[in-house]
Amino acid sequence: MPSNNASPIPESPVIPKYQEKPWYIQHFTKLLIGFGLGGGAVAILLPWMLWLHCGMSSGSSDQLRLHLLYVTGGIIAVLTLLQTNWKNQGDRLKIDADIKKNEQDAKNEAAKREQDAVKSERDHTRQVHAERRSRYTKAVEQLSNEKAPVRLGGIYTLTGLVDEWLADDSLTKEKKQEEGQVIINNLCSYIRSPFPLAEKIEEYEARKALENLQKLESEKLDEEVSSLLQGLLKRFKDSDGYEKPKDITADYAKFHEEQDVRRAIFVEMSKRSSTFTMNEKDEIIETISGMWSDFDFDFGRAPVFYPLNAITIEKGNFSSAKFYSNADFSGAKFTQTADFSRTTFAQTADFSGAKFTQKADFSWAKFTRTAYFSWATFAQKAYFSGAKFTQTVYFSGAKFTQTVYFSGAKFTRTAYFCLAKFFETAEFGGVKFTQIADFSEAKFFQTAAFGRAEFFQTAAFGRAEFTRTADFRRAIFFQNANFSRATFEKYSPRFATTTHGVSGEAYRARFAALSEKQPAHDFAVREDSRPILLGETELGNIKYNIPMGAILFDPYSWDEEKKEYTRVSEPAKPREDADTEG
Repeated sequence: MPSNNASPIPESPVIPKYQEKPWYIQHFTKLLIGFGLGGGAVAILLPWMLWLHCGMSSGSSDQLRLHLLYVTGGIIAVLTLLQTNWKNQGDRLKIDADIKKNEQDAKNEAAKREQDAVKSERDHTRQVHAERRSRYTKAVEQLSNEKAPVRLGGIYTLTGLVDEWLADDSLTKEKKQEEGQVIINNLCSYIRSPFPLAEKIEEYEARKALENLQKLESEKLDEEVSSLLQGLLKRFKDSDGYEKPKDITADYAKFHEEQDVRRAIFVEMSKRSSTFTMNEKDEIIETISGMWSDFDFDFGRAPVFYPLNAITIEKGNFSSAKFYSNADFSGAKFTQTADFSRTTFAQTADFSGAKFTQKADFSWAKFTRTAYFSWATFAQKAYFSGAKFTQTVYFSGAKFTQTVYFSGAKFTRTAYFCLAKFFETAEFGGVKFTQIADFSEAKFFQTAAFGRAEFFQTAAFGRAEFTRTADFRRAIFFQNANFSRATFEKYSPRFATTTHGVSGEAYRARFAALSEKQPAHDFAVREDSRPILLGETELGNIKYNIPMGAILFDPYSWDEEKKEYTRVSEPAKPREDADTEG
């Protein structure tokens, strides 16, 4: 049955009114006989009567008769011509009508063939869509198959189906997106699905590491390994109910198979993600959208136990995810927002050389092992607020193009920021550095905000460059603060201010009084830079040289009830030899 949208077949044309017979054609025979008989009678009688009654000569009457016959013949000829012309005209109109009819029949036939083709194409499209949905249903069922190759086949089928929907010209752009998103949601759902064996393997490896560490002599353990040992002991303090895996070899085989399957999803997504070019400042010059750039991807709360290095991730939403094995994102590219907020990294987290083209959010993330961000590039804002780094963290050579927030972060072990570049504000307000904070040769092109930061071990800022404000107000230095050969090109560093707060307390940096066995705070700078203005203060009858306006405190004088240090010096005042400095 033809579709309502199909073009209707036109009806045959109506013969125009001018084709109807005129009156002289309708009475042609009568007119021909009448003119013939009448003309003949007149030609015979009229000359005879004129000759008989009017004395017309015989020659004249004959000549008149001849003329009358000519006139009668002419009239008959005209009638004949009119009849012939009408007949020819009728034949021509009939031929034209036949031609038009043939043309119309051809159009009708073409329209019918077109309708049949549209119907056939529509039927074919419905058949193709039905076949795709059938393959989709089968592929989804394959994802739950016990055999890894079958699950992997289902993944490749689903990714291929997404491409087919996007290439389907019979659908609108919105419909293509809708059909593809359904499949993307299934792939993301598979990534988020639990895999208990990953947690089982992680616990097995952690207990195995604990056994190996316990076999070592405690006095030979360095601080980091000792810290790891204490953490594992705390975790497994009650091990009575633990049962070792019966067949760990088989478990590892299944574990590695599932790693390959789940990573394959990210690899296929990577092939269809956006690409971009960057200049020497790691600024994005051009972004070329990929086939899957407009889809939404959600990996939140996913258990991740496989490497994702050297791939492109369009939208990295890993919020609240947990990484059971090493989180390997080395060399990865995030073309849109990368969300790792509240994520737990149970093993090593490696983001070395990764590129974040948009916002990178690691706020409140937990790094229980070593974290690597060396030479990573952050093209937009980066958030590490409230993050906890239990082991050593490396940001060596990292580039932060826009503001980076470490407010409230906690670094339990050494934090390396040497050679890092901060092109906009570096916010380290309230950060706690339990071990060494190494910012040697780091470059701060805008404000370096370390207000209220606490440095429990060495704060190393040797050869660091501060192009604008270096704000250390209300920061606390428990050990050596090393600013040797640091440069301040525009503004003097702020270790104190004369402006008082609401409570009347000056916002001053605090330096712990070091013992005789420890090196003094080092604030030497190069001759071609703005010097840190040093002052002199006294605590316990010992004089110290610290930044002007800053104060000293005895780290052993903490009053738990008052929540403050009771042995505090006066703000550092200009030294007697201040005129010889800088």
